[in-house]
Amino acid sequence: MRVKRSVIAVALCALSARVFADPATADTLAAEAEAFAKVGKFSEAAERFRDAWRNDKLRPTLLCNVGISYYKAKDLVRAHLLLGQCLEQSALDPKTADGVRKALASVEAVLRSGGNSPVRVLSDPSATSIAILELGNDEAFVGSRVVWLPFGTYHVRAHAEGYIDQIQTIAPKAPDPMTVTITLERVKGEPSPNPSASPSTIAAKPIVAVVPERGRPSRPGIALPIATSVVTAAAVVLAVVARDQAGSKAERAATALDPATFQDDKQTVGTWNATFVLGTSAAVVGAVASVLLWHRALAAPPLEVQATTTRFSLGYTARF
Repeated sequence: MRVKRSVIAVALCALSARVFADPATADTLAAEAEAFAKVGKFSEAAERFRDAWRNDKLRPTLLCNVGISYYKAKDLVRAHLLLGQCLEQSALDPKTADGVRKALASVEAVLRSGGNSPVRVLSDPSATSIAILELGNDEAFVGSRVVWLPFGTYHVRAHAEGYIDQIQTIAPKAPDPMTVTITLERVKGEPSPNPSASPSTIAAKPIVAVVPERGRPSRPGIALPIATSVVTAAAVVLAVVARDQAGSKAERAATALDPATFQDDKQTVGTWNATFVLGTSAAVVGAVASVLLWHRALAAPPLEVQATTTRFSLGYTARF
């Protein structure tokens, strides 16, 4: 039963789309476009194909023919825009799609040769209609897209239902890529697209922050290396003193006149030898630690703070 309902729903959608189409008028306009193309009037052919597309948007080849006609008319800016939209149509047959891709590649190669700039238009919300007024309202597109424009001044208009229209002026003057970001403000009183959405499901807007650079001390963390050096020196002194005392007591024990004195001197020699071993070990460990800490203090890497459009990034630049 559910399968039958799904089939009926799909059929009703297709029928609805066909009701709003006018295939007969589209056929007439397409025939006129082909007649213009045969005599080399490709700009007029593009206009007729566009009118045919308006009357029957179930035939994506009509939109493709608009771009091909502009391509033959040497209107490469409009050709690039329309051919790109043509390739987004899901109902294209492989042969048509391949021909359109070749034409689009040829157009883009010429545009890259000089005098034009690739302008990437980014919009929020994503379902925003973008029109470059100098190209005419009929060349409007929805969402983000790259448009090649000759050097000059242009006006980009953005429109979305429930939002305030916005017009931005751009002036590409170099062949380098250019990005235009348009963020529309919602009309007061209009509900949000999904008021029940939780904060985690709403994409956060990019934030670009400038983080002031802080100067670092000329001797960062110098107290610990100094303390380690002092301890190391003390351990060295202790080891030297212990060695001398152990030698002195050993000589005294060798000349002891009675067993009690010998045992006392022998025990004292053992104590000083143990002290010598401990002092020497502490001196070696302290010396290694001191060298490492001094190296780290004198060659401390500066902290780098990088602000991006989505987050802050902290990192160290190591120096050896």
